Amino acid sequence: MIPITFFIDNKLGGVSSLNYNLIRYAPSDFKQTVIHIEDTSSPSAKANISYPVDKQEYIKFSKKENAYAVLKKMHLALSEKQGALVLNYGSEMAMLDHFPVNQTTYQLVHDDYNLNLSKLYGHVVDVFICHNAFIEASLLKLFPDRQSDIFFLSHGVEIPQINRMINSMDEPLRLLFLGRLATSKGIYDLPKIAELLRRNNVYVKWTCVGAGPEASTFKESWHKDDDVIFLSPTTNEEVIQICSQNDVFVLPTKFEGTPVSLLETMSAGLVPVITDLPGGIHEIVNSSVGFALPIDDHKAFAAAIIDLDKNREKLNVLSKACQTKIKNEFNLVDTSKKYYELFARFEAFRKEKKLQKQKVGSRLDHPIIPNTVTQLIRKFSR
Repeated sequence: MIPITFFIDNKLGGVSSLNYNLIRYAPSDFKQTVIHIEDTSSPSAKANISYPVDKQEYIKFSKKENAYAVLKKMHLALSEKQGALVLNYGSEMAMLDHFPVNQTTYQLVHDDYNLNLSKLYGHVVDVFICHNAFIEASLLKLFPDRQSDIFFLSHGVEIPQINRMINSMDEPLRLLFLGRLATSKGIYDLPKIAELLRRNNVYVKWTCVGAGPEASTFKESWHKDDDVIFLSPTTNEEVIQICSQNDVFVLPTKFEGTPVSLLETMSAGLVPVITDLPGGIHEIVNSSVGFALPIDDHKAFAAAIIDLDKNREKLNVLSKACQTKIKNEFNLVDTSKKYYELFARFEAFRKEKKLQKQKVGSRLDHPIIPNTVTQLIRKFSR
């Protein structure tokens, strides 16, 4: 059995979905462990996923704790056996900069956030895995002497057995937002786009799926005349079922790598109307499947939706093209296999590492300060 461990932060979003999808399609010769990391003081919406693995560990902490004590907890949770170690966030990479481990490290470089982590902690990473050509080019520029350590592997989604339910021309177009309810996803652009549609006498139905720290203010931002519902499904099957009852995926996002939500909605036949950002979106969405539009251009988003509302035949053609593209290029059965082939080569990729022990936290975060002292001072100083 090949040991593999995933560090996964308990945050709602595409990173958790991507890891869950990977884990579900692991070959039988892998023994999988997930170490859940959760900052209990963070306002971020929690994913609370139970992964189908052999073992799950849970590490909870708050910002009141000494950061070095937290890193030590994470290190103690690791097995001493060799194998693959999958990294997603900064906390585990900071830990690796302070404590040597026996595992071969694989960083999933999802977007610019992870790219910045690569710059900080690339010296503790054995293999970089990115999901789009933009991030790959950035990594090659950052580490020109490490081309053999950088891999471009698309991530995928399960191909659903249900298709989008087609409405008649006289029924309202059905628009779906699927994502974390946060400003970075462009959620407050949606009511502005809705207003432009009303001004043009285009009547649509909105469905907003997700959760997040700004859920209540987001709900209050809509006009009383908007036909909008808010849903928080608990399973991926429910999400796909909701997708099949809609026509268009609207995502005016400001920051993105390769959104899992884009792949999921397209797999169900939804036509994307999305911000044209460098990376996965730019590589996936073109005029043959949907609309990739300038950031913050509400008029362009409204115009694309109006176009699809008036031309339902075009909508249906694009819908079929979306499903074909995902089935051919982003089928999880095929994409996950390539990941595990790379994980299985952990012995060949392992390198000796020189730890830099970069400072984390503030003055109260120090290896020689007891965690109880740091917590006590922070409790009373606040």
